[in-house]
Amino acid sequence: MNREPGMPPKTFSEQQAYWSPDRVRHYYVRFDADGEIAFACPHAMSKFFGGKSGEAAVPVPTHGSDWMRCSLADIVRRAEAIGGARECEATDPDTGEIYMIRVYPDERGYSAFIERTPAPGTLMASAEQMVQSLFEHSPDAVYLLDLKGKYIQVNASAVRLSGYSAAELMRRDFAGLIVPQDLPRVREHFYRAADGAAQSYPVRIIRADGATRNFIVNNFPIYDRGQIVGVYGIAKDVTSEYVTEALLRKSISLLEQSQSIAHIGSWEMNAKSKRMYWSQESFRIFGMPPSRDGHVEHERLLEAVTPEDAKRVLDIWRDGWRNRSFQTECRIIRPNGEERIVFVKGQVNAADSSRMTGIIQDITVLKSTERQLLESEQRSWSIIHHHPDGVCALDMDGTLIGANPSMARLTGYSADELNGQSYSVLLTPPEAERVSREYLNTADGIALQRIDSELLRKDGQVIVVTNTVVPIIVGGQRVGTYVIIKDMTDTLETEELLRKSDKLKVVGQLAAAVAHEIRNPLTALKGFVKLLQTQNADPKLPYLGIIQEELSRIEFISSELLVLAKPQVSRVADVDVREVLEQTIMLLATQAVMNNIEIRHCAADEQAYISGDGNQLKQVFVNLLKNAIEASSPGCSIEVAIERSEGELRIRFADQGCGMPEEMVKRLGEPFYTTKEKGTGLGYMVMRRIIESHHGRLAISSRQGDGTTVEVILPTRLPDQPPQQVPAI
Repeated sequence: MNREPGMPPKTFSEQQAYWSPDRVRHYYVRFDADGEIAFACPHAMSKFFGGKSGEAAVPVPTHGSDWMRCSLADIVRRAEAIGGARECEATDPDTGEIYMIRVYPDERGYSAFIERTPAPGTLMASAEQMVQSLFEHSPDAVYLLDLKGKYIQVNASAVRLSGYSAAELMRRDFAGLIVPQDLPRVREHFYRAADGAAQSYPVRIIRADGATRNFIVNNFPIYDRGQIVGVYGIAKDVTSEYVTEALLRKSISLLEQSQSIAHIGSWEMNAKSKRMYWSQESFRIFGMPPSRDGHVEHERLLEAVTPEDAKRVLDIWRDGWRNRSFQTECRIIRPNGEERIVFVKGQVNAADSSRMTGIIQDITVLKSTERQLLESEQRSWSIIHHHPDGVCALDMDGTLIGANPSMARLTGYSADELNGQSYSVLLTPPEAERVSREYLNTADGIALQRIDSELLRKDGQVIVVTNTVVPIIVGGQRVGTYVIIKDMTDTLETEELLRKSDKLKVVGQLAAAVAHEIRNPLTALKGFVKLLQTQNADPKLPYLGIIQEELSRIEFISSELLVLAKPQVSRVADVDVREVLEQTIMLLATQAVMNNIEIRHCAADEQAYISGDGNQLKQVFVNLLKNAIEASSPGCSIEVAIERSEGELRIRFADQGCGMPEEMVKRLGEPFYTTKEKGTGLGYMVMRRIIESHHGRLAISSRQGDGTTVEVILPTRLPDQPPQQVPAI
């Protein structure tokens, strides 16, 4: 019940409780600046100054206890002398009660607080009760031992933690509860406590049920009239803490092992102190010995970064604090000069923004492996991408999942159009089922062979190809198929040319034999015909002229056979093609006039030189111009022209004859193939060999009914250039 000074109780019962001497222990008195009592609470008025019950008035009555008045006056004077608070004890001479008086200065004077203290016997009894309560209700095991180590007294927690009853403990000494391995050490601590030195130590005890528990024990000596009579002990069960600590140590050990295996270290940074804590693996990654407390300066990390990466890493680090996280890769240099590549990642602590935690991983080997894999992949892809044949990848269902540029050129589809298409789309219907059955679904382990098939292009054209199927093996299992597709068009043409070459070889051998057999009797026949023409004047002799012409024709054919069969001696020189062409036109002008055909010659403005044999070129031009005359109808014209373009000479013979269909143009050059009724087909072959020996080529364009144009294309040479060697034909 708290009231302000001067406020009397309202009811009688309240007054009795309020003014009860047993209840009141605190009193208040105030002094003015002169040290005179200015106010006293009702308790103080009635107790010390002889006032009436409940009275709080000024001036204070002069009757009453002088000892309190004197005590107060004395302490106030001392407070004035030192200028601060003072306290002292005062004893009532009549009752022997002890009072604690405290005086504090304030702005109006001094305030005195008086407290009645309990009697000495009462205070001791209260302290004993408090100690006994602490002993009984402590959560730790509390016990008393005599100097022989036997239990004198134990609390309830000691009974609970040991598993023994109090009576059982009283019949034992402490040694019976200690794990044998710890007993010598525990005895030593007990003897030291019995000698007067407080002890604190860990110990393992064996419970009544046989279980082992961990405790932290504190022993203190017990004194009685200055003599040590026993040992006081407090034992705290720390088994769970030990288990947690052991698990923590194991976790730390496993974490360090895991970090070592994965080459991943952990770190924490304090932005205020600029210091970092590194794990053991972090030190190992940087090639530095661990510090004693695991801390390093932040600058040590930046100093290890290569100069090329230092600024970038510092910028990323600063941005990481603002963005609350970061990650980067950089190169570091160990103290031994070795360069490593590391991955660093950090994140600001959610609970403390001044701290950042993260990891650092050595990815040197990983980067090296990635680089090797990338290089290997690039080499493989380069082979596929630049392969001259079409290469495509199929999944197990025969769907195209990739194709190289050659495949796109071969099929006419783009790579995007091919992706997702079934491979059967590229095959003609008769081929699709066979290829799918024999190759695309071939079981693992069966040797795959090449197969020829027909490929259907996007434009509908069908070409002959050969397919080479290679399985795609991943993890020991087949996951798809590579198909290498080769266009066989050129190969087939080459084979056809080889067959024609074999025929030409046989033709050459036959031609040489025939020419040899013909020329000997032919010489005799021509000689006798000439003799008859000169010695006889028979009217029938004009037939001898016809015989002479036919014999000359036979001789010309045999000469052509020899040119085809036997290499001729090369006579290389600078040849003015314009001059050779003019001579050819002059030679055949009479035949053209006789057939009412006009030869229009577009002469070049300057000389056109090549390196070669002029007679062989004249033979080519004669054949071409003669063929044009024979193919032209009376009244038509033949255009002969020379053009120079990009280091080449183009000699063009264009007639207005009947022309030839495309199929016939393609067959020109085959042995004994001719468009003339009495032709042999050998003239074209001879011309082609002559032109090829001069490093030139023939270009023929013809349309039935519109005439034919033949161009002889030869490499040019200026007169001051050395002549090129022309192979013999």
